[in-house]
Amino acid sequence: MCGIPGSGKSTWIQQHKNYFNERQAIISRDDVRFSMIKEGDEYFSREKEVFNEFIRQIKVSLEENFDTIVDATHISVGSRSKLLRALGNSLKDIEINAIVIKVPLETALERNNKREGLSLVPETAIRNMYSQFTIPTFDEGFTNIWIVKEENGKKIYQIINTEDKNE
Repeated sequence: MCGIPGSGKSTWIQQHKNYFNERQAIISRDDVRFSMIKEGDEYFSREKEVFNEFIRQIKVSLEENFDTIVDATHISVGSRSKLLRALGNSLKDIEINAIVIKVPLETALERNNKREGLSLVPETAIRNMYSQFTIPTFDEGFTNIWIVKEENGKKIYQIINTEDKNE
């Protein structure tokens, strides 16, 4: 998954679980983070441990042959390549699809404002992520790229697959 906080990544996953195999695992970086920090802690206070546990859970899921849905922002080439490098040989012979959820900044901010506690992301962080967001490319190692755009309250789906990349 790729998208800024409040874009609807987790909601999209829940609404589309039936599209994946019955053997599926959803690995959420936020779930990992919230299991390690408590109310009052700085959001990124244990980021190294969060990342290591996140990677461990993904590897276990892949080893057990689950369709593994990785729920995190992955907004830039750098963040996506860090993830893919950390997974290393676990990705051998694995199809890697990017599902991009792209919404207007105002939509993400509005959704975020409905959050409470640890899940409430600072507005400045969302604005910063929005300005840094890049769409994944095949050069990063993806087999397919699915883009879900939200415009004027309607979802627009675009599927880019490897056959289309040279057009």
